Amino acid sequence: MPYLPKLKPKHILIIILLLTAFLRLFRLDYPNKYVFDEVYHAFTAKEYLKGSKEAWEWWTTPPPGVAYEWTHPPLAKEIMTVSMFIFKTENAWAYRLPGALLGVLSVYLIYLLGLKLLKNQTASLLSAFVFSLDGLNFVQSRTGMNDIYFVTFLLGSIYCFLNKRFLLSAIVLGLALSSKWAAVYSYLIFIPLLLFSKQYLKILFFVFIPPIIYLISYLPFFLLGHTIDQFIQLQQQMWWYHTGLKATHGYASPWWSWPLNLYPVWYFVDYQKDTMANIFTSGNPAVFWAGGIAIILTVLEAIRKKAVNLAIILLGFFAFWLPWAASPRIMFLYHFSPSVPFLSLVLGHMLNALLEDKEKRKLAFIILLLFIISFILIFPFLTGVPISKEWIKLFFLTNLSKNPF
Repeated sequence: MPYLPKLKPKHILIIILLLTAFLRLFRLDYPNKYVFDEVYHAFTAKEYLKGSKEAWEWWTTPPPGVAYEWTHPPLAKEIMTVSMFIFKTENAWAYRLPGALLGVLSVYLIYLLGLKLLKNQTASLLSAFVFSLDGLNFVQSRTGMNDIYFVTFLLGSIYCFLNKRFLLSAIVLGLALSSKWAAVYSYLIFIPLLLFSKQYLKILFFVFIPPIIYLISYLPFFLLGHTIDQFIQLQQQMWWYHTGLKATHGYASPWWSWPLNLYPVWYFVDYQKDTMANIFTSGNPAVFWAGGIAIILTVLEAIRKKAVNLAIILLGFFAFWLPWAASPRIMFLYHFSPSVPFLSLVLGHMLNALLEDKEKRKLAFIILLLFIISFILIFPFLTGVPISKEWIKLFFLTNLSKNPF
């Protein structure tokens, strides 16, 4: 990398990962109370810790203000439970810590995927750096919900797949599926690639192993005395919930709006006399808007060059976004989370192309600077840092989110 002559790639990677870890662990225990859907996920994880049988049952009545989270598979909640058990505390940082660590791992996996698909050290580092500045997965990695678990396991499964470690890939995919059903969209990537490479028998790994892992994740359900019939009924209830949910929400958004980052989701607010602390899950506006352009350009490049590696990245982006167009349920911006890693890979590829062109190198640095500035500006809204109400009013003049005043 002639533009960074004094730094070796491994040193740059270490800096990115250290910065990623610091930002995800910074004030992780704030607020030390439930944020958004933590009233379901984190509360249920605490109930798991107590050995509560009712926490697994859709027909039971929870305490006021919280609810048992049975609408998603249990693995993410089980990992939160293990963390609280290890540290012997139910403090917010304990149930958020595994997600924060997975958030760091996901950035590293983007680097590895970049090396595998883009075959370029600089492009891989740029992809990881861009992804580290993504506000959407950033907030999810600091919140006791299941999205960052699903995204990280998904990236791990794809990386193993690309390295032809199909058995391990299927196992890790099982972990993703045991965190969130949306992992099933990965079959839109794996099956075509296996058919294209004539690895027909390897399809059996992905047919049988993920369901086995999924079933194992429900082991506590059975150990607490539930039956196979109740397990089947629970899966039916989950299906009916996700296909029949007709609720409305002020922060819901249509699938087509997600790449534009039009509707960030308000997670938390703390009103003070002259300041206010907010937590929104929001994409980095500069990354999202530039990413949309980069996706279009990469589609054209992939067609023109018949580039299989770029096609795989684009397949990942669209496989986890476009199926939501047919979803009948209420949707939120964070459902776009698994597409953002592929958006970051596309941006890493495009930025590297600009850096390799001496006449366009300055443009690449300007774009990177915009990504950084954009992240700094939204950082208080991602982490609940108290800021002046006047500054918040200015922010909402140019943001389509609901005004918190």
